[in-house]
Amino acid sequence: MKLASSMTLVLITSACLLYPLQGVASNVVSASSVSVSSMSIAAQSKKPPQKLKVSSSQQAIQLVKRQYPGKVLKVQSSRVNGNPGYRVKLLSSSGAVFYVSVDAKTGSVRRN
Repeated sequence: MKLASSMTLVLITSACLLYPLQGVASNVVSASSVSVSSMSIAAQSKKPPQKLKVSSSQQAIQLVKRQYPGKVLKVQSSRVNGNPGYRVKLLSSSGAVFYVSVDAKTGSVRRN
């Protein structure tokens, strides 16, 4: 945000130098429009959101149930290999509790 505020300062200074004979109020109006412009420039420089193959806990459950039979006890969002994902807690037919991780970015499913 420091870049945006310094850009705003430079643009405000430039506006004041270009229009010195106009009233203070018009410079303030110019400054506010310049400030909005610099914010939109800063917002455009951010990375676009990444496309996820799994976008909900219900999709994660569907993927897990295809590979691992059992009753789903709990689903929670978590980080998987540095990516957004889900951790699914299952109960097997033999009574064993185990966890499966779903990477939301790649869609990969792995038992822990």
